[in-house]
Amino acid sequence: MKYSPHTDTIIINTRRENNEVIVCVQDFGIGIPEDKKDRVFEQFYRVSGNKQHTFPGLGLGLYISSEIIKREGGRMWVNSIEGKGSTFCFALPVDDINS
Repeated sequence: MKYSPHTDTIIINTRRENNEVIVCVQDFGIGIPEDKKDRVFEQFYRVSGNKQHTFPGLGLGLYISSEIIKREGGRMWVNSIEGKGSTFCFALPVDDINS
């Protein structure tokens, strides 16, 4: 919500694909430039620019989240269009319930 100050809509999707559960959170905020998307999961990294400097933070939230996901055998990624919003997703392995 922090990066979507002019909208009150966030969409959360969950699904199971093969042996993974996937959770995605979509916002309709400022988005991330294409050349910065891979860096948002780095420790202390904050996207810089005219809009982004108005949002407080240390650049740790996505880093910590991605580290937790990785340690559980999962992965985390983002799809984003600058000015239109971002969709952050993570996938975690799940055991087959029939085993």
